[in-house]
Amino acid sequence: MKKHNRTILQSIKKDFVKGFRRLFWFSYSNIKYLLLIKFNFLFSKKNNTFRISLLLPTRERSRKLLRLLNSIVETCSYNNRIEILLLIDEDDKELKEYKEITNSTLYKNLNIILLIKNLDTNAKRNNFLANKSTGDILFPINDDMIFITNSWDLEVDKVFSKVYNKAYCLWVNSGLKYNYLHCDFPMVNRTWFDQLGYIGSEFFQFWYLDTWICDLSFKSRNFFITNKIKTYQYSAHTIKSEVDETHLKNLLNDVPKKDFITWHNTEKYRIRDAKKLLD
Repeated sequence: MKKHNRTILQSIKKDFVKGFRRLFWFSYSNIKYLLLIKFNFLFSKKNNTFRISLLLPTRERSRKLLRLLNSIVETCSYNNRIEILLLIDEDDKELKEYKEITNSTLYKNLNIILLIKNLDTNAKRNNFLANKSTGDILFPINDDMIFITNSWDLEVDKVFSKVYNKAYCLWVNSGLKYNYLHCDFPMVNRTWFDQLGYIGSEFFQFWYLDTWICDLSFKSRNFFITNKIKTYQYSAHTIKSEVDETHLKNLLNDVPKKDFITWHNTEKYRIRDAKKLLD
């Protein structure tokens, strides 16, 4: 219902529900993370070291990829445990540049795998990469983001060491005001992926991969939120200089509108899949 069509009572009810939801998830996520830290301190459980697979479909953005890779090298404590799976289309105009980057000695400690295949949706691309990955942790990312926090990979180890036998998700701080209601870049462990059989729902054309994962997190309660991993996205939605052909192509054919409609028609599937995460 649009705002101007609501009664005062309906508006008050909506604001109350919104406020309660924010308070609940803020409290829930912070208390849960605090308990995790206390458990770690009291019992001194040793952290495992996990191999992390970064899933990255990209197109004609080799310069943005360089910016991302430099941030990984600068902030990651153990580069040699990072696996980066790149996926580009067969007709990508920057194939030569991508190959030069993957062969560069600057990134020799990163295991960068370049894959070339035409797939028509972002979810299919990420699922393809997830099935090719070998990591314990699967982390879908964008080529227009960077890592800010030093030693972010150690925080990944600390959190997932406590829940590794369960299907779990970790939300990073992606710069949102209410970071306990959504994460642009949630990561999951291998158990999560194996129990669902996918990383992103293929109902959608482009958007909602992160939103889907976050909603499954809410429904299953199998997630932690950390402010100790911060990322930044050079979003073309807010930074004019970041607009490129890839961004404009993604906006064609009313894809955002179609995906929005699809989201509201797939609630039953998210309920079903959240139950799988509890098995």
